[in-house]
Amino acid sequence: MLGVTRLPPWFKQALSTLEPAFSDSRNVDSFKHLVSALILAETQWTVSELSEGISRPDEDAKSRRAYDYFFGGANWSTTDLAKYHAEYVFDQLQVGADDDVLLHIDDTFAEKTGDATDGVARLYNPVAAETELGNKLVTSCLQVGDVYVPYLARMYVPEDLAPDFDEPFKKKTEIAVEDIVTPLQLPAGAALTVVFDSAYYGDERVVAIQDQGHDVVCRLKSDKHVSLQDVVWTQRVDARASTLEYESTTITVRGKEKTYDIASEVVKIEDVGPVKIVASKTDDTTRHYLSTDLGRSAAEILELVEHRWNIETVHEESNAKFGFKQYQLERKQAIERYIQLVFLAWTLVTFAERANVPFWEERGGLSVRLDHAKEAYLVETLLEITEEVPPSLPRAERREQLHELVCEFSWSSFASFFLTVSKTYTPLNERSGFYTSLI
Repeated sequence: MLGVTRLPPWFKQALSTLEPAFSDSRNVDSFKHLVSALILAETQWTVSELSEGISRPDEDAKSRRAYDYFFGGANWSTTDLAKYHAEYVFDQLQVGADDDVLLHIDDTFAEKTGDATDGVARLYNPVAAETELGNKLVTSCLQVGDVYVPYLARMYVPEDLAPDFDEPFKKKTEIAVEDIVTPLQLPAGAALTVVFDSAYYGDERVVAIQDQGHDVVCRLKSDKHVSLQDVVWTQRVDARASTLEYESTTITVRGKEKTYDIASEVVKIEDVGPVKIVASKTDDTTRHYLSTDLGRSAAEILELVEHRWNIETVHEESNAKFGFKQYQLERKQAIERYIQLVFLAWTLVTFAERANVPFWEERGGLSVRLDHAKEAYLVETLLEITEEVPPSLPRAERREQLHELVCEFSWSSFASFFLTVSKTYTPLNERSGFYTSLI
């Protein structure tokens, strides 16, 4: 893996907007180095391997211990960094008054063995459909229009392990509201809807989100009791939904059309108040959903429910491209800090790709576009480095200066990389004579 401390101009500007999260310039340097390393990494996601891949001129030398300290002991807050992360996202998407923002919340399982990381316990892994040793991570994803990026994650610690930590035990639903929803600051006039599955439903959580001025859309379990307005009796939501009239509705989400038979009604939930419920039928399956925004149509509510699957894509791609679940860190704080850097790396390459083509243009799936953006990052980094070397210098001096700019960089790797991408990227083609003269 090649890691570099010299950033392409676009990424340098983007990361500079996040610097206020750090009060110490040394932490700023470590932050930029590690985000760059995560973007360029292929298979190594330990702190040791990331730090070994970071090129360091002598005056900017950092040891692995320095990067370990950044994750484990340095004075900075993941929540503060997430705040600037969100501000950056909203600025890139020009979110303002009357714009709608979605915050998807879910959890995911990271398989671990032994006691290598804090909080390892025997927890349910939905992928394997059985309990395994690992960590449970409560995650979130911001979406505006069709663009979605990861936002903030917190590690869930089982109650029997809570005494080993300095933090009070929190349920996953409490983590979601208190540690993820509450700190999020929106641009003035923007509206937030929090979207989650039935596992995160709780009357008091919905009320807490509403008290902050936000709406909720979520799936309801079929045995949830509801009542009509101004009546004292209640009935199960599935029983009530069976009495409603259904009509066929087609929605388009994530580039696909889906048709449902749906029915909706405004009802009341005790301790929550009036909500709109939506029942959707596909084949022999009926699912029930809730919206605290009574003015939303049933089709709009279903669209938001379908958008929630974007967070699953975030889990999959951030792990495949940036090692989201492949961390090898021992402390809860370090794990959460590492994940926040992964989320930033994912966000930066997403916006770098989006700057060049419409986000949903037919150019391959998201995985392919992330690969393109990572390759473009390396191309721009090479251009940034080599443009500092005067082409008029003798060959030996050019080599010496490039060696100083890119420590431990393999020229054979450079040659191989150049031959691969110069056919694709115009900036390299335009300078092909210069680069071939270097190698």
